[in-house]
Amino acid sequence: RQIIEGMVQFQENGVFNIERYKTVLAANRMAPTKFEATMRADLLSEITVRDIGKFASTATDFEIQEIYSQQNEKIAVRYVQISPDQFIDQVTIDDQAVKAWFETVKENYKSEPQIKLKYLPFTYASVGSKIAVDANKVEQFYNDNISQFSVPERRHARHILLQATDNDSAEHLQEQAVKAEEILKRAQNGEDFSTLAREFSEGPSKESGGDLGFFAAGQMVPAFDQAVFSMQPGEISEVVKTQFGYHIILLEEIQQAQTRPLEEVQAEIVTTLQQKEAEGLAFQVANDAYEGIIGAGSLNKYAETHPDIHIEQTDFFSKNDAPADLLSDPQFLQKAFELNKGELSSLIKGDSGYMILFVEDVREPEIPSFAAKKDVLIKDYQKIRSQEMAEEAAEEMLQKLGENKELDALALALGIPVVESGLLSQHEPNNQATFPSPLLEDAFLLSQSAPFPEKPGKVGDNFFVFVFLDRQIPTMPENSEEIEKYRENLLAFKQQQLLSAWLRHQEIDAEITRHPSL
Repeated sequence: RQIIEGMVQFQENGVFNIERYKTVLAANRMAPTKFEATMRADLLSEITVRDIGKFASTATDFEIQEIYSQQNEKIAVRYVQISPDQFIDQVTIDDQAVKAWFETVKENYKSEPQIKLKYLPFTYASVGSKIAVDANKVEQFYNDNISQFSVPERRHARHILLQATDNDSAEHLQEQAVKAEEILKRAQNGEDFSTLAREFSEGPSKESGGDLGFFAAGQMVPAFDQAVFSMQPGEISEVVKTQFGYHIILLEEIQQAQTRPLEEVQAEIVTTLQQKEAEGLAFQVANDAYEGIIGAGSLNKYAETHPDIHIEQTDFFSKNDAPADLLSDPQFLQKAFELNKGELSSLIKGDSGYMILFVEDVREPEIPSFAAKKDVLIKDYQKIRSQEMAEEAAEEMLQKLGENKELDALALALGIPVVESGLLSQHEPNNQATFPSPLLEDAFLLSQSAPFPEKPGKVGDNFFVFVFLDRQIPTMPENSEEIEKYRENLLAFKQQQLLSAWLRHQEIDAEITRHPSL
């Protein structure tokens, strides 16, 4: 009662009103008894969650340090990359071996199903192009939709970007900020901006001298957008920080907002009006043709009595090399490949209009002969075998590491370098590291007592063998501002774990009965 009386939707002048309460519930088709039962259940659930959570009331300093260390732990490994490219020249090409391999994978080389069509298209574009549009309608459409032809102010800018994200270390952020200020001074002192961008920018526009072209307000991230639209042509901004990093911006040019004149947009309006009218007309024309085909008995017989129509005819094609008007409209293409040989489709509606299809012939998927695909098969065989050889070399290297062989000697025998990863983190991206991030989880399982994994890592086509080098386990400073944040998060986690365990226990102990009528 207290909760409901405090809900503003049931109050008038700040006081609970029973009539308003009943009226609001009636408007939502809910009886007071049902609403109150629901409220009671929700409140009991809240109390249950809160009271269960009270059993987890402590997060010790030891636990906080343990979590901090785990989240900020870093590891270094030494590793080698074994690529199939290293073995491609060692693959022996033997026709019998390739043929035997082809027999095991020939289903992968089966051709795509193909069909041969005759069809009548009734696209909105083709039907609309025959519709004459009155000049007065064009002018009226222009006046009624003038906002569509308004072009907002646009600005042409260049920028130099030094990449930095919130996940980067404080040292990296400081380094990038200082570097940006140094580049800014050089630009302000008259050095060519585009040349500086090509030399220092780390963004995708680097090669074009930082050129971003024209853009309207709201198209860039807020801080960047605000800076550009407060500048004058020729002006260079101060360093601007966004989620992408540090920017130095040069405003090149301003295009004032304008409304495109009727003469410029007339062709667009005519096409729009034709399209609208064509949507209804296309169905009428297509439906008349379809009924005519059914009445004549076949598409060919209908064409004999209607010499003005043009039937499109194809050679055999697959889904990937279909005619453009079929390929651009998925409904047409899908229906075409659902038909059997000699079958006429119904009247098909697609995004671009209507179509009537007739399948003249069908080619079922076929497995090619070895001779027809020999060149492709040899290349594929080389690729597969070189991958197998790379994997075998990686597994052999791991085996020898288990026999106390040195990684450097094993790598030297294969002619590949040993790389030191530097310190790696599972939670902070390291843009300088070359060790593959998909293998980080396995790397963090290594230790002095288990210095290498049970099997090689694989990323793409390459295999990696890596061994433990070093581990850093940091401790949180006693006066760190993060301690309380960690404590709150740990408590919330413990409370959630307790609640989940209680719910599982309730589920296990629940008595489930089935009604005899079910």
